[in-house]
Amino acid sequence: MTTMNSTPPRESPLGPQDLEEAAAVLSDLRDRLRAEIADARKTESAVRGDCVLDAADAGATTLAIEELHTRADTAAALLERTLAALTRIQDGTFGSCASCGAPIGRERVLAVPHAERCVACTERQSRA
Repeated sequence: MTTMNSTPPRESPLGPQDLEEAAAVLSDLRDRLRAEIADARKTESAVRGDCVLDAADAGATTLAIEELHTRADTAAALLERTLAALTRIQDGTFGSCASCGAPIGRERVLAVPHAERCVACTERQSRA
């Protein structure tokens, strides 16, 4: 399988046990994020339902809803990366940089299993 820039992925330093561990961590994270997003939506509905038309309450309600949206958006973005990482485990590209195809590095991928790029490509992207 090739990466986005058509460079073939190189040999991964990850063994079967590493992949199992990463899959378990990612699956747990996926479940927690889905619950967090659902909880934020439920809480938003409750906040809207309890809304009082007092100006001070309306301001506090608006702020609370904005915070819930921020939390849900952050969780949704991480959920998307988590699901993509689970897909990479299934298709055999987990642990390979999506930009250059080099191994991401065992320590990095186990610490941040949803990482898509090696450190060098991540730094290069953040400078751009």
